[in-house]
Amino acid sequence: MKNRQLTFKQYRSTDLVFLTALFTISEYIVTLAATKWFPGQPYVFSLSPLFIVLILMRWNLYAVIPAILGAISYCVASKAGLQHYAIYITGNLTALISHIYLKLRGKDDVRKDPIRSAVFVILTFLLMQAGRSTVSLAFGGELKTFILFLTTDSLSLLFALIALIPLRRADGLFEDQKSYLFRIEKEKNESKTF
Repeated sequence: MKNRQLTFKQYRSTDLVFLTALFTISEYIVTLAATKWFPGQPYVFSLSPLFIVLILMRWNLYAVIPAILGAISYCVASKAGLQHYAIYITGNLTALISHIYLKLRGKDDVRKDPIRSAVFVILTFLLMQAGRSTVSLAFGGELKTFILFLTTDSLSLLFALIALIPLRRADGLFEDQKSYLFRIEKEKNESKTF
């Protein structure tokens, strides 16, 4: 039997399918648990900020589909109305604008620098809340909606910031995957020469 290696496109597709499945299933379980065990609590908890920054770092704007499916998963688990689907999908898509920060700063610098990594997460979170607030306003919400989204979803930001610490330390996890694969190949070739 031949030793068959994955092409880059196959690797990307496999990784994206895995991360999307992990994101949507985790988001569903966490949201369902929160609504069952803590009904009426003034806070919301979502894994969206964490998964969006992770997938943006690994695969750039291929994060669009996971962002949409993560929002849908959240809304299904919380038995949200149609307006909430629009609010949360738009919020997750607006968060993707933080990809500009990655381009301007450089993924490697953001990955290696804990302050820049934190700025990336915070920016993603703020953009997400701005997108949600804008759609909420379009549906007749009040101007204080942005502050409400920020305060009720602050646990999501805190979790993303804390979870990013071990993710940054794991080799290749919080890294552009094309760069990671080139780096691994280069290290393998250098080890053969010695």
